[in-house]
Parts: sequence; structure tokens; C-alpha cells
Amino acid sequence: MMHRLLDRQLQKATDKTGSLDLNVLLDLVSLAYSEYELDSRRLDRATQLMTDELEMANEKLRQSLRDIRENGLRFQATIETLPHGICLYDKDGRILEYNRAYLSFFGMGYEGDSRGLTLVQTLEAAGQRVSASHDRLMLILEYLAIPQTGHNEAEHIWPSGRTVRVSRTGVEGGGYLDVIADITESHLARATIERMANFDSLTGLANRNLFQKRLADLVARASTKSMAAILCLDLDRFKAVNDLYGHATGDALLAKVARRLVDVLRPGDLAARLGGDEFAVLMEKINLHQDAHRVAKRLVSHLSAPYELDGLEITIGASVGIEFIDNPDAAPIDFMRHADQALYAAKKGGRNDIAVYDAQLHESYLHRQKIEADLRKATAGREFFLVYQPIYCVKSGRVCGYEALLRWQSPARGIVSPADFIPVAEETGIIEEIGAWVIHKACKDSVSLPEDTTIAVNVSPVQFRSRSLVSVVSRALQESGLNPRRLEIEITEGVMIGDTGQALEVLRALKALGVRISLDDFGTGYSSFNYIRAFPFDKIKIDQSFVRDLGQRSECLAIIRAVSGMCSSLGIVSTAEGVETEQQFEILKTEHCDTMQGYLFGRPAALTELNAFETKAVPAKVA
Repeated sequence: MMHRLLDRQLQKATDKTGSLDLNVLLDLVSLAYSEYELDSRRLDRATQLMTDELEMANEKLRQSLRDIRENGLRFQATIETLPHGICLYDKDGRILEYNRAYLSFFGMGYEGDSRGLTLVQTLEAAGQRVSASHDRLMLILEYLAIPQTGHNEAEHIWPSGRTVRVSRTGVEGGGYLDVIADITESHLARATIERMANFDSLTGLANRNLFQKRLADLVARASTKSMAAILCLDLDRFKAVNDLYGHATGDALLAKVARRLVDVLRPGDLAARLGGDEFAVLMEKINLHQDAHRVAKRLVSHLSAPYELDGLEITIGASVGIEFIDNPDAAPIDFMRHADQALYAAKKGGRNDIAVYDAQLHESYLHRQKIEADLRKATAGREFFLVYQPIYCVKSGRVCGYEALLRWQSPARGIVSPADFIPVAEETGIIEEIGAWVIHKACKDSVSLPEDTTIAVNVSPVQFRSRSLVSVVSRALQESGLNPRRLEIEITEGVMIGDTGQALEVLRALKALGVRISLDDFGTGYSSFNYIRAFPFDKIKIDQSFVRDLGQRSECLAIIRAVSGMCSSLGIVSTAEGVETEQQFEILKTEHCDTMQGYLFGRPAALTELNAFETKAVPAKVA
């Protein structure tokens, strides 16, 4: 615009002849100079603005660099505190960022800067050439073989013996990030947890959980051509060891039992502790039934040999039940149940015995289960009652007491023999409730009998060991008002087997109540005379097996004579059981037996019928 103005002024200043007016020219020069100054100032302002903007941009760049440097330091400080090794690689496998922990996993204490180097170059720079160590070479080769894209993990046993996990993740634009973690402790913890879940902490044997898993697997692979077997074991007299010496000794004994058990087994067989003193064995790949029998016999023999524990010599026994696994269609629990039933039969047959499951055992088991169910109903429904058998006093010639005998009136079974239901009641523990009822009922009934008669009540070894017997007897005496001297508690020597000290303590507590203590079935056990020496019994009852054979076996008379004479010397009342004939009566009377009991003097009868015994307790010839 300014240029066009100058052109017009120049045209006006030129005359027709073409001459230029000097004044006008000066004006034009002045105008041009003004325009130049204006443009120059504009340029200066523009330049200053650009300079300012550039300085601001530079300052921002410097600040960004400072921030990046500070963030980098913070990042480096952060990753240096981590226990894991961290390293960022570019797409060519060169290190971009890392922490010292990362290099330490490779056994390096490299002080230089590894950025821009590969891992192998870093190792070489640290003076640890890969080729110098076969272990390290194999480690690096395995390590570098991990894919560099996506997310991948691999575990390695490091040359140090530690277990590490390498996690590699590809990053955008190429390259990858590695994280190395030492997982040795977590592996050990996981192994510990797994062991706790599958092995018994006391014995080191498999526990029930692992046993059931292996059993299920074994059943699935079973066939008639490849048999297997379950051996269920139970220790005989182990509870007595616990009661007598304490649980610490019992635990030590179980550990020794486990070691002996493992020593007997073949390689590949599994031994397990199912709980308490119950053990089981899985035998794989047996060709003949005799293979399992052979192992079972060795188990019984080895486990029954004496054990040395802290200066003590302890002898226990073992019973074994066997079930063969040859049907993959059967349920594992059925095989286990059958082995249990065989074990039950072995224990019932006697100590240190072996039994094999068969259909007859199953029927017996079902029968026992039905009796148990009916027994529980009978206990709740009070289907039991007592009958009383008279005890004849030779000196006075009259009845001096009665023995209370338990009977079961079942709605479905009728009158059930004690021989059929007492063993089941003892095995299931129901005997404790039944036994307490018997004691209370006998004491209550006895109040109506003559005051000079006694009442004898049998106590099961199971009930005796429950340790509630003393309180049960005490309550029964208090509630009935019966004179304690009229009550006789009859025990067998079975209550003394095991914890003799505890048994004597209970017997003394009963004596302190004022009741009498009788030792029943005397002569049938191997330690009877020892028990008499250990405890002052009030009465000894000679087992009826000796009375039954009087006149037929001379040793029976010798035993009765010895027992009767011993009782007379010790001031203990002697009672002969099972007296059924006048001949037996005369012999026993000649041998100075104090009291007698048997069908000769009357059969067991209900309380309402007892008065008849007062006048005809003995046949006329005997009286």
C-alpha cells in the first residue's frame, strides 16, 4: 500500500517535461524512511516474540528433561527395592532398563552400565564368560529360549539350587520385559501344605485322604487278571498303653509301628494311618491270594514283637482284615467297608488274627448292624428288664443274695439272649447307658428285698473304663437309699488288663463308697492270682466251667480246692457258679465253698417271684 502511494506522489511531482521536483523528492525519501522504521520495529517485535516463545519452549523442554530424569531416578530407586529381578529389552535384545537384583540372579555383581548391551555381553563384561560354566551355559540357553512376544512363564532350577520363575511379556513397538522371582520358599510351602494334606504328621505314612485317592485309582484299574488288596489293621491292647503310660508314649509307639509296617511291605505298596491305632495297606499287582496272606502274617508277627520305649518293654498285637480288589465296577467305599468287616471278624476271633472278607461275613455284619439299631431303640424305649438269680449260703442253709441279670424284651425279636446283644453293646459304647440303668434299677429293686440279702451287679469292662462308674454307683445308692454293704460290683479280670493302676484306683474308690467287689469268672485268665494279690476282693466266683466238669476231670477239683483254700486263708468269700446237680453241691460243700449259685437253687426270676426262694431255695435233699 505504501509503495502505491509513493508511485502516485512520484507521478504528481513530475512535470509535463518529465522533470522531478526536488522538494517532492525529499518528501518521498522521508516517507520511505518512515515506512522502513515502521517495518523494522515490526520485525523487532516479531523477532522478540519468537525469541520469547523459543525460550519458553526450551524451558519447558528442560523441565521435561528434569522431570524425566527425576522420574527415571524414582523408577530406578523403586525397582532397586524390589526382590524380583526386572529388565526391559529392546527388539534386538539389548538392555534398556534393569535393576541389580536382575543381574544377581545370574551370579553377577557387575558395577558397570549394562544399558545397550545384551545379557551375554553383560556377562562377558563382568568377566563371567558363558562358556566358562556348563551350568550357566545351559541356564542362559533355557532362559533365552522363552518366547519374546505375548506373556510367557517358565520355571528353572538355578545353579544355586534355588527355584526361580521367569515371566516374559512383550511390549508395544518390540522388545520385552522380564521379571525373575525366587519362588523356592513358596515351592517349599506348597510342598509342605501338600504333605500335610496327604500324609500323617506323626508317622509319616499316607493319611486317609491320600489312601482314598489311591484306592479309587486302584479300583479303576482293577481286573481279574491284575488283582490288588486292602489290608485293614488295628492294634490290640494299644488303648491300655495310652492309659497306662500316657499319650506321648502311645505316639512314640505308633511311630515305631509305622516303621515296622513299612519294612514289611513290598516296593510300591502304600501304607496309611487312618486315625488312632487304625492302619491300612494297599497292595498292588498281586498274583495270588496267598500274596496278601503272606504279607498279613508278616505284619502280625512283626507288629506283635516287643517294643523298647524309654526303658520300657511294651508288647501289643495286631489284627488284619483282607479284601481283594478285582472288580472295577464296584465302589471304593464298598471295598473299604468289606476290609473293615473282615478286620472286625479277625478281632472277634481273638488277638493277632487274620480274616478275609466273604459273603458270610457280610451277612454277620448286617446282622450286627441291625442289632445295633434295635439296641439303640431299646435303650430309648426302655425295653430292658432285670431278673434275679439266688445265691445260696452253705453255712446258713438259705438264700443270702441275688445276682441281677439283664434281659431284652424286643418287640420284633422277643426275649434276646445277653450273649447276642452284650458284645454289640460293648463295641458300640451303648453298654455305658445300659449299665448305668442296670445299677440304678438293681439298687431300687433291692430295697424291697430282705435287708440281710445282697445284690450283685455285673459291670462290663467297657463301662468300667468309662471312668464314670464311681459316680453312677454313688448316685444309685443315694437315690435308692440302699445300704452300700448290700451292693456287690462284679468285675472280670478284663478290667485289669491294660491300665492296672487306673483299674485299682477305680476299685478303691468303689470300696470307699462301702460296696463289695467280686472277681467273676475266676480261673479263666492267666493273671488272676496276680490281681488277688494287688487288690483285696470281697468275693471270688469260681467259673462254672470248673463246676460243670466236677467228677469228670480231676484238675477241676484240684483248682476248686486250691481257690477255696486260698479264699479261706485270705478271708475272701468263695462262690461256685453253675451248680446244677446234688453231686456238684456235695463236692463243693466238702471243699468248703462258702456260697453257690445255679439252677439247683433256682432259675433267674422277676422281682415279684423272689419271695418263693425264701422257702424253697434248695431241694429238700440238699437242705
